[in-house]
Amino acid sequence: MFFHATGKNPTESHGYSLDLKTNEVSQLTSESGTHQIVVSSSGKYFIDNFNSLTVPNKVTLHQLGKSKDREILIADNPLIDYTIGNTELFSKKASDGTDLWCRMITPSNFDESKKYPVLFYVYNGPHVQLVTNSWLGGASLWMHSLAEEGYIIFTVDGRGSSHRGIDFEQAVHENMGTIEVDDQAEMAEWLKTLPYTDNDRFAVHGWSYGGFMTTSLMLKKPGLFKVGVAGGPVIDWRLYEVMYTERYMDTPESNLEGYENADLKNHVSNLEGKLMLIHGTSDDVVVMQHSMEFLSQCIQEGKQVDFFPYPGHAHNVRGKDRVHLMTKVLSYIKTNL
Repeated sequence: MFFHATGKNPTESHGYSLDLKTNEVSQLTSESGTHQIVVSSSGKYFIDNFNSLTVPNKVTLHQLGKSKDREILIADNPLIDYTIGNTELFSKKASDGTDLWCRMITPSNFDESKKYPVLFYVYNGPHVQLVTNSWLGGASLWMHSLAEEGYIIFTVDGRGSSHRGIDFEQAVHENMGTIEVDDQAEMAEWLKTLPYTDNDRFAVHGWSYGGFMTTSLMLKKPGLFKVGVAGGPVIDWRLYEVMYTERYMDTPESNLEGYENADLKNHVSNLEGKLMLIHGTSDDVVVMQHSMEFLSQCIQEGKQVDFFPYPGHAHNVRGKDRVHLMTKVLSYIKTNL
């Protein structure tokens, strides 16, 4: 049997084989990074698709049990003619000793004697891992573009995220919006102790679960971030799809306290700073009702927030309109920081 697993470093992915007769496990790939193997029907060969923080793509053919391999493709660096930021992957310990893996992008001309504003890019929900030893560390190019304008872009996979084992992922069971919010906040507090971060200029942005996290951080950790942009945010888990929600939150009847604490309408009074919600009008995953109910609560409590709908778009903004989306997100952050 062949499978993929992280190995000793959770930011990596390697190919393995399991002998079903002896239960012996063999690691088939060794180079640090992200491997995806495709095994031949005979089980004698496999193709290894590999990339890492510095390798855009490398494809090799291997014969099981043999040390030699055949290179099929080594991709050129598509960004060779561009100046981009520096990406570092590292782990930091949460207050209880749990290792949390982080990605930090700094400008190419980074100077530790200067003060830089910081943007947190967050997801931190089940099934997703953002910090990986893959090409550019899994970051989008808009992050590098913003870094070149003099920003630090930071991401941490807190508890609740994927590929760290079931205990790590299910730490949010029945209590979404608690321990993973604390993990993000702890890393923000740590960053604020560094000599080169501008403590008064921290922003946070994410989509879907990341939108839920962005709004949670703005409401449950008021003052920590000056600006937040929440895309397609889950506001009340009672409005989200049953299969996903009850897997992690159980039913509203059996976990009333968990649902009430996660309902962000109940925390509107804590809002400080500038918050924008963005939502596709045809979102069939996180339905528009989430944002509408949140905005209604903000009106009732006299809290000023910003809102932008994307007509006709579903749970994310795709195609040519994505340029408009990212321009809006980054303009809002830069203007209000």
